[in-house]
Amino acid sequence: MAARGCSRARAEPIPDSSRATRGGSGLGTLFATSLIQIAASFTIAAPLAISVVIVRAQHLPESWIGYYTSLMYAAAIVGSVSTARLMASFSVRTLQLGSVVATGLGYALFSGLAAGALAVALACLGIALMGFAYGVIVPSSSLVLAQSYSQRMQPLVVSVRQTGVPVGTAMVALLAPYVAQHYGWQSLTLPVLAVLGGTLLLSLPGLRPFGSVSAHQPQRQHLLASLRSALSEPATRRLAMVAGVYAMNQAALTTYLVPGLYWLHGLSVGKSAGYLAIATMAGAAARIVFGMTTARFGRAGLHLALIGLLTGLAWLLLLWPLPSAMRLTAGSMLLGMTAMGWNGILLAELGMAAPAGRTAEAVATGTSFAYLGVLVAPLAFVQLDHALGSKTGALAGIALLAVIAGVALLRGEPLRAATSAMDQAG
Repeated sequence: MAARGCSRARAEPIPDSSRATRGGSGLGTLFATSLIQIAASFTIAAPLAISVVIVRAQHLPESWIGYYTSLMYAAAIVGSVSTARLMASFSVRTLQLGSVVATGLGYALFSGLAAGALAVALACLGIALMGFAYGVIVPSSSLVLAQSYSQRMQPLVVSVRQTGVPVGTAMVALLAPYVAQHYGWQSLTLPVLAVLGGTLLLSLPGLRPFGSVSAHQPQRQHLLASLRSALSEPATRRLAMVAGVYAMNQAALTTYLVPGLYWLHGLSVGKSAGYLAIATMAGAAARIVFGMTTARFGRAGLHLALIGLLTGLAWLLLLWPLPSAMRLTAGSMLLGMTAMGWNGILLAELGMAAPAGRTAEAVATGTSFAYLGVLVAPLAFVQLDHALGSKTGALAGIALLAVIAGVALLRGEPLRAATSAMDQAG
């Protein structure tokens, strides 16, 4: 995200590329970046959709499910932080297409997971490679969209691109259980590589205009200084912490919804993955709807507060004993809308809450905290499960954090509204 902020600040010195792409290839660029986002999400979510099958087949501990997500996003943080430096040496087109190739290579390494130290080490290397590539994809695609669309259109086009995360997850949630059941989980490598290969070819035309943008990018990004500066502002600090908490629940959804329904309610992997597909498609719709409603009515703080409270209700519906199909469907939809629908409006609110000239720092801080929340969530689940002796209690503990964040935001919302009214009256 910091790269995105830098790209906006330096958009004017790149007249030819910026004007040309805005003129004719904006839709092609949006298509290409969205397709890459879908393919990357499809790939990294594939093991999570059948995590129970992989654990059982490879005789792994259940905690492996969470460690997969933690390693993935630890590498994604490194990739995201490294993007600005990489853009000093490579074009954005090269980074985008190279990330697709790296994602395929990483999954191929992971699919060789087997007993033995070398096989496990190669699988971990594959996970880290997929995560690093995923971390590069988001900020570099934000740059090409910033070059292709006006600032006024950024919230909409970025929301459209970001729907690739739940769409890709939903697609693999529907496909992976069938492939794993009939052909073995490692056979999923073929459709994954087919999706990535098709994405590589189809996205090339939309990225063709971006071969020489790299020369205009900054060579160094002072990330730690930016984080310290942004966290010195109370509003930025509060929203960044909320981003971390909400991201923990998003990670709990994508990592533990399938195994949770399998463990707690005895559902099959196929049915559990079906509920994951429901949740992620609801999340895709919510990202766009919440962006539209906050743009129309404002009150992003109230939106975010209600998201935290409703996240708790969603988990309650899903964790309640003696489940029914109606309650699980409602809980999955509500969890998808809340745990996956907050990103756009919170990052936009961070940008507006930042002091003049420090928008990029604030958004980069929120993104870093969100990635950190995804990394921490599985570790927190393992520790809570061990301490409480209950997987239900572990998930409820993560949900409780979202409720607490929602209450804190709700308490601050009336004060903020009153302050805004006084400013307008003055």
